[in-house]
Amino acid sequence: EVDRLQNLVNRLLGPNRVPQKAPVNVHEVLEHVRQLVEAEAPQSVRFLRDYDPSIPDLIGDREQLIQAVLNIVRNAFQAVDGDGCIALRSRTRRQYTIGGTRHRLVAQIDIEDDGPGIPPSMIDKIFYPMVTMRPEGTGLGLPISQYLVHTHGGLIECKSRPGSTVFSIFLP
Repeated sequence: EVDRLQNLVNRLLGPNRVPQKAPVNVHEVLEHVRQLVEAEAPQSVRFLRDYDPSIPDLIGDREQLIQAVLNIVRNAFQAVDGDGCIALRSRTRRQYTIGGTRHRLVAQIDIEDDGPGIPPSMIDKIFYPMVTMRPEGTGLGLPISQYLVHTHGGLIECKSRPGSTVFSIFLP
């Protein structure tokens, strides 16, 4: 994990290079992230997995996709504050438009937590750098996730109310 993070930091801070794209199984990415966060989570945090096994491999940079999902799952973990549920879901969407481009097939990854939710006054600002609701937060996790998903031609959306915050990642 340390080697993966060092490689990612080197690529993010180095010259702007395109992602190292290869076939990636979205469920392998989700499971890797789940295991990382579960290792640091108390047993009172439950992880639900609801995967669509028919999703074909994506063409993407595995390390960047892990980091994008990891940032969001860690936020969900912090939102439930040691006692709650985090759901990881995957689905396919057909004929889905991202940024003006229509895609025949898109993978949708939902990360949902049952925490207090994001205040409506903050929802439009959460993807801006340095915007955080935690005193110890850096406000960089979501902007980095958004950047990494965008480099893959994808999109991140968020819907939140008390008891349910859902981040949806759409990847062609």
